[in-house]
Order: sequence, then C-alpha cells, then structure tokens
Amino acid sequence: MTETTAAGAGLVRGEERLERTGRWAGIHGLALAATAVAILVGKPVAILAGLSGVGFAAYSRITDAPEPELAVERHVSDTEPAPGETVRVTLTVANESGATLPDLRFADDVPAGLEVVDGTARHTTALRPGKRASIAYEFEAVRGRHEFDSLTVVTRDVSGASRRVARTATDRSTVVCRPAFEDRTVPLGELATQLTGSQPVSATGEGQAFHSLREYRTGDPLGSVDWNRFAKDGELATRRFDQPRTVKVVLLVDARAAAYVTAGDGRPGVDACVHAAGALVGGLAEADCHVGLAALSPRECWLPPASGRSHRERLLDALTTHEAFGWRPPAESEGKTGDADGFDRLLTQLSGDTQVVVCSPFVDDRPVEVARALDARGHDVTVASPDTTAEDSAYRRLAATERRVRLDECRRAGLAVVEWTEGGGRGSSRPRTAADAAAGTESRLATDGGDERWR
Repeated sequence: MTETTAAGAGLVRGEERLERTGRWAGIHGLALAATAVAILVGKPVAILAGLSGVGFAAYSRITDAPEPELAVERHVSDTEPAPGETVRVTLTVANESGATLPDLRFADDVPAGLEVVDGTARHTTALRPGKRASIAYEFEAVRGRHEFDSLTVVTRDVSGASRRVARTATDRSTVVCRPAFEDRTVPLGELATQLTGSQPVSATGEGQAFHSLREYRTGDPLGSVDWNRFAKDGELATRRFDQPRTVKVVLLVDARAAAYVTAGDGRPGVDACVHAAGALVGGLAEADCHVGLAALSPRECWLPPASGRSHRERLLDALTTHEAFGWRPPAESEGKTGDADGFDRLLTQLSGDTQVVVCSPFVDDRPVEVARALDARGHDVTVASPDTTAEDSAYRRLAATERRVRLDECRRAGLAVVEWTEGGGRGSSRPRTAADAAAGTESRLATDGGDERWR
C-alpha cells in the first residue's frame, strides 16, 4: 500500500480530514533558544537567523494545507472485458482553484480484486492554476462488477507541516467482467418434489420406463395389469414404471470472511467457489433441475429454485456481480447477532424437498457444521469443495491436511463429497489438476473408490 492510499484508508467517498505531520516538531523551541543565545552574545547575524527560524516555525503553525478544487476525468478502454484481458485506464486531474498546489499527490482508488500490471495508479506533482496532470495504468480483468468512483488526494503546504487527505468523488466508471462458466454436474440424492420432471428418482407410478412387478391390489387400473403373466401363470400382477420427478437444488456458496483465504496465485477461495457454482448452474440446468442460489454470508443473496433460460442468466449474473461474492470480504459489523453468516435466515427459505450443494473451500469447521445441520433437517447434501491449498510451506501443508480431515468427516456422515480441483490462475473456470493443465486435457468427473473429484 502506497503512502497516498494508506493516508486515505478509513475515509468514505466524499470525506476529507486535515492532519498535522509533526515534521517541524521541536523547531519552535530550538528557534527561540537560538535567538536568545544570539541576543546574549550580541551577534546581529545570529539574531537575524534566529528570528527567521521563529518566523518559519510560526508559519508552519498558522498555515494549513490547501483545499484543492480538482476536475477529474477517467477513461476506461473496455467496460466489458473477458477474464484475463488487459484494460487501460487514463486519469486526468485539473487544478480549478485559484492557487498553486505546491505538493499534490493523488492515487486512483482501484477496486478490490483488480491488479495493476503496467503503469502506476498514483502521481506526485506541483500544479499551478488551470494546469493538468495525467496518469495511465493497466489492470487484469477478473470476474465481477468493479466500480471506479473516487480518487484519494493528499495536499501539503509549503512547509510540509500539515496535509489534507480527501476521498474525492468522481464520475462513476463501471467495468463488468463475466466469465464463461462451463457446464458441470455433481451426484444428487433421491429427494424430489411431487411434480413430474425428468430426474430419475426412487419413485414409481404412471411413467414410461418399466420398473418392476408387484402383486395385484384391488383398485389397480386394468391398463397396468400384466396380462401376459396372467395368461402364463394365472396370477394377476401390476406393472410399475419409473416416474421421474422434478429435483430442486440450491447452490450454497461459502462467502464468509474466512473463505477469502488465498491460494498461491493470490486468488481467494470465494472466487473458486463462485466458479464451481457457475459451472453447476449450467450442468444442473441442462439436467432439467430447478436451481437456486444462496450465500453463506452476512450479505444476503437468495434466488429460489426455478428453471428456464432467463432464470439461468439471473443466477450467472448474481454470481458475477452480487456484492455477496465480491472481492472485498464482509466486515464483522455486517452480520446480525446470533446469525453472523445468514444460516438461520437460509433455513427459513429452504423448502423441505430441496437438495443443497455446499460450495466451500473448507478452511474451518463451519461448513462441516452447516452441511451436517442441513442433512439432519432432511435435505440431501452434496459437498463441492475447491482446493485452495498449496504445498510450498509447512503452514499450507498443515492447512491442506486440516481440509482433508474436514472432508473425511463429511464422508463419514454419509454426505457426497466432490473435490473440485482447479487450475489456470485468476479468473479460471476450468477445474483440472496441474498435470491435466500441463497436458492440455479436458476436465472430467472421475470416481475412484467412492471418492469423486474433478480432474
């Protein structure tokens, strides 16, 4: 963090503060002492120098850093880039006040998650009235909605004894980066609605695919009687058919502050969970499931399960732009007392016939508690866990071990677990191992001894 951005930390848009730097602390007493000694020795030059010091010390006390009047123009080269593309930002600042700004420092407030890859987003200059100063920099686009709407400005007086720090509001420039989520699916349970659908579940009735025979019961429709068996054995039997049902699935994305832990590439675990959920939106929708979305976060996000192309677009748009999945973790103050992650709220929104897919990096025990609580309430639960751990240090190896222990605990509880291993760096949406990435192979869901993993 630079000096300018550090100075503006804690300020909200449009706020400013005046500070004393303490640069000339002690100069007042030193100047007075020097003047007194000069008078005692009777040296006119020394007296003049001492009085000059007193005057300079007084100036540093009575003057404040100038309050700038700036006109700011920002140009963004591409407002809808693809992930990984480079976007150029040009920022121009003009001094519209009637006085010279002897020490002007400004830095563009680059939104969280964006990384400057070329140029600089800050500048230091002296600016006369009517003059302009410009900077240009480039950043790498990543998933999300990014708002450029402010500039951190620091001005100092000539002596440097005071500085004025402001978070100056600017015209809003919005950059939206939408990933191309792939279509993936995970194993689901048998829980379904009473509505006819296309998912094969353990329910039989008036379907088309033959399921089994059972003993004839009074009242069974004549059309379901197996007359061939009656002609052969003289026994009445009723044919049963598969009766596909509609499956409702809610993707629960872990977006707590704890889930913002970063891997070796600097990518937060929440982003990996969002890409996993985005892939499942397409895969489950293609399987004719009714898909919904929720966030395990103090920031509420809830889209009830539904189907259709427009609903699918709403889900993907929420995963891209909703504040619950942004690049800045939620603050502790955002959570309600007794429901810090919104889980109690979620329980009131889930219907009893809804399956839940928990997308979490499992960096702590809370996702295990959530998954087991949902299972205890009768929901079929599947865990889809992106691996955000690494092996390059003892601390990260320990974190990887703890994650595996938590996933094993879910398996022992009877929950389906899919380990979602991704490669490709920031903004990647293709789950595959490092070996697959090196070989250029497509990802696939493999099952080995009951343990499912994206490869």
